[in-house]
Amino acid sequence: MQRKVSVIVPIYNVEPYLKKCVDSIINQSYTNLEIILVDDGSTDSSGLLCEELAKNDDRITVVHKNNGGLSDARNAGLDISTGDYIGFVDSDDYIDSDFFEILVKNIEEYNADVSCCRYTNVWENGRKEPIGNDDSLSVYEGKVALKEYLYAKTMDPFVWNKLFKASIIENHRFIKGIQGEDNPFCIELFKKTDKVVLAGKSKYNYLQERTGAITNSNINQKGIDSVFYWDKVRRDCHTNIPELEKYALRRQVLFYIGLFNDIYNSQEFKKCTEEVRMFIKIHLNEIRNNDVCEKIIKTASSMIARTPHLYIVVMKVYKKIVGRTKL
Repeated sequence: MQRKVSVIVPIYNVEPYLKKCVDSIINQSYTNLEIILVDDGSTDSSGLLCEELAKNDDRITVVHKNNGGLSDARNAGLDISTGDYIGFVDSDDYIDSDFFEILVKNIEEYNADVSCCRYTNVWENGRKEPIGNDDSLSVYEGKVALKEYLYAKTMDPFVWNKLFKASIIENHRFIKGIQGEDNPFCIELFKKTDKVVLAGKSKYNYLQERTGAITNSNINQKGIDSVFYWDKVRRDCHTNIPELEKYALRRQVLFYIGLFNDIYNSQEFKKCTEEVRMFIKIHLNEIRNNDVCEKIIKTASSMIARTPHLYIVVMKVYKKIVGRTKL
C-alpha cells in the first residue's frame, strides 16, 4: 500500500503556467497523492483554473485565500495536509513523471527524514541547464546533513526538490514576510533530522526569468531581511554547533557580498551597505582563515573591507566577462 504524499502548490497569478505544473503532478507514476492548490488571492484567472482542474481529479483540493505571500500560502496547505509525506511544487515549475516515485523510494529504503534530488533550470525559450544530474546517491546522517545544506554544493537550498516526512514538520511553518523563506524552513528541520538521502538525478524543472516572479524583483526590505537572517544562523551554529560555524559563515558572506553588489549605489539602503561592509571588515581574518571559503570569496571580502569603490569597478568588469555578479 502506497503511503500518501501531500503536494502543496502555492498559486498567485500564474495562469499561463498553472496547467502544465498541475498536469505534471497529476501524471506522476506515484499515484497516492493529495494535491493541494492554494490560490493566494490571484487577480487573474488562476483561481478559476484551479476549480476546473479539480473537477477532473478527485485528488485535488482547492484553497482560496486572501493574498498573504508564498510562505502564507504554503502554510495554508500544511494546515490541511493529511499525507505521510509532504512535498512542494511551485506553480510555474513542473516535475518529471517519476519525481515522487524516486523520492518516496529513497526515503523509505533508507528510512530517511528527507529525500532530495537535483534540478534543472529551464527557460521559456526551451533552454535547459541541469544543476547536477548523475546516478549518484548520498546518505547524510545527523549534523552532516545540515553541514551539506549550509555548504550548498550539492544539497540545493530549496524546499521544492525535497520530500519531507510529515512527522518532522509537525507544527513547523514558513516564516512570513521575508524572501528566501526556504532557508529558515529547511535549516530548522535539518537540525532535527537523523538522515537525509540525496539522489543525483535532476527531476525538478525550475522556471527562470518569468516576468513578475519574486526572484526577478528588484531588491527590497524583505530581500534584505532574508540576507541578514544568515547572521542568526551563524550565531546559532557558534553557540550550539561550533563545528558547522565555518560553513554558516561562508554562506553568510556569500549572501552579504551579493547584497553589497545589489545595493552599493542605493541611497535608500545606504545604512545596510555599511552594515554589510562593517561585518566583513570585523570578520575579515576569520574569512581569510576559513578553509571552506574559496579564494574568490576571500578576495572579494578583502576588497569590500578595504577598497569598496575599487571592488565595484572590478565587479563591473567581472560581470561583463562572466555575465553575472554572483560569485
